[in-house]
Amino acid sequence: MLASCTAEPGASPAGTGTGPGAAGAAAAGPCSASPASAGGGVRMPMLPQPGSMVVSYQLSGVAAMSAGSVWAVGTTDSTDPRAMHWNGRTWTEQALPLSPGQPGNPPGTFQAVAEVSAGDVWAVGGTTGNPLAEHWDGTAWTVIPTPSPSPRVTSTSLQGIAAVSARDIWAVGGSGQPLILHWDGRAWTQVPGPAPAGADTGLYGVAAVSAVSVWAVGNTWPIGGTQAPLIEHWNGTAWTAVPGPAIPDGAILTAVAASSPRNAWAVGTKGTRTGGDDAGSGLIEHWDGRTWTIVPSPDLGAGADGGGLHGGGGLNAVTIAPDGSAWAVGEAYCPRHGILTVTEHWDGRTWVLVPSPAYGELDAVAAASPTSAWAVGYWSSSSTAIIEHWNGTAWTWPSGFCAAPSGPGCYLPSTDSSSP
Repeated sequence: MLASCTAEPGASPAGTGTGPGAAGAAAAGPCSASPASAGGGVRMPMLPQPGSMVVSYQLSGVAAMSAGSVWAVGTTDSTDPRAMHWNGRTWTEQALPLSPGQPGNPPGTFQAVAEVSAGDVWAVGGTTGNPLAEHWDGTAWTVIPTPSPSPRVTSTSLQGIAAVSARDIWAVGGSGQPLILHWDGRAWTQVPGPAPAGADTGLYGVAAVSAVSVWAVGNTWPIGGTQAPLIEHWNGTAWTAVPGPAIPDGAILTAVAASSPRNAWAVGTKGTRTGGDDAGSGLIEHWDGRTWTIVPSPDLGAGADGGGLHGGGGLNAVTIAPDGSAWAVGEAYCPRHGILTVTEHWDGRTWVLVPSPAYGELDAVAAASPTSAWAVGYWSSSSTAIIEHWNGTAWTWPSGFCAAPSGPGCYLPSTDSSSP
């Protein structure tokens, strides 16, 4: 559960406008002609650090209990789940349990992680056509049984997890029909949720305020129609659909964060009717205790036009820091520069782009404090993971971590610092 904000946005998000980029949003956008400007950052410098650790393939989830305890989860290039831990000095990969009857880790993925305490961590995803849940007790990871989903759930992977307490944890996912699981301290059980008839529906993110206030977001796509965001709420008794703003060009919500009954953020991609994420842009919605409303955010395709080229992108994750500020992360598709990581910051008044140092996409973000946040993802061109850290001043690469064979922290016998 996230701590309550010291300054809630309330009915109309407003504030002092302090923090990263407080001078105003960069109108040029991440796809501007100069990636080092307008929140684009200096991309992929060659830093000669022999011996740095290379993490292959993908990281999809991150949880930050404190500056000295951070978990990141994802998938190896052998399609096995992976878990990594930051102890305040270094990242180390944690051994995962063997699944009975299988020669190695359960094949599949981790998509999300939640840290209740140093000795109580959960990671969820999917394996061999079933949900996957594993638990860290401070010593080892253990596979915990999950119920078999309804036949109407066509994709059974869990995409998000949120903890109220050690005995009150929610995990969501699925497609075809939403998949909602609950942990009561003894077992995972499936809980019914609303599913619009005649539509392909799934949930991708969940956030818990209390035992009687939990949010889940995703999308619903009617046959022959336009996909629309799906917002659901748990009131302690049942899950119900909550209306959000209409988006005629289609949209999807991929993540949600909440700090109180009157402060929640949801992010995703809008404009999806015209194509994939590369044709859309970031979507940010806010809950003030009464209604969900769209809050203006930077145009992720701005600056890409020219010669018939277009840009776009989307937001994949959001987190709220203890001081009420927030981070949203994702990617921008830029014809001239490739796929660039995106970090946006809420300073109490506006969402602004903040320089991010990598090519690729960011899929998860977690803030332990206003001066310590982590974002993870992957760079598909090199099949390597991305880890970025916010130190209160800038997003940087952690010491000893090599993002890609030609990326930050990696030794190359070259002085070229241009993008690949």
